Amino acid sequence: MDNQKKCLFEKFGGDQQVSELIDQFYYKVLFDKLLRDKFLKADMSRVRYQQKRFFSQMMGDKNTQYTGRDLIEVHKNLNITNQQFDKFKNHLKSIAEDMEIPNLDIEELLLNVENHRNLIVFQK
Repeated sequence: MDNQKKCLFEKFGGDQQVSELIDQFYYKVLFDKLLRDKFLKADMSRVRYQQKRFFSQMMGDKNTQYTGRDLIEVHKNLNITNQQFDKFKNHLKSIAEDMEIPNLDIEELLLNVENHRNLIVFQK
């Protein structure tokens, strides 16, 4: 299939690569002083599972449907700031670069994530 016609999920390499992205992402997040407090009480297996499903769907995988709670419901009481959201995006970018994902695909991923900022950030 022509790379131009592939969805972002396929460009990233499918399920295994998206799983790796999310696993590495949360590894970094849990060691980040600015972010780790948001996950102290979380069931990280469940968080990873739901995040993988969410990212797969967001990236165009037609075989995956996110079935987790509404993003606003999940995040509204976490007091996530713009600075923390930006740090999340920076971790994603860094990991994707380490995975040797092409820059255009990383930019598309970050734009997709950015489009959800208003559903996640409630503490300006």
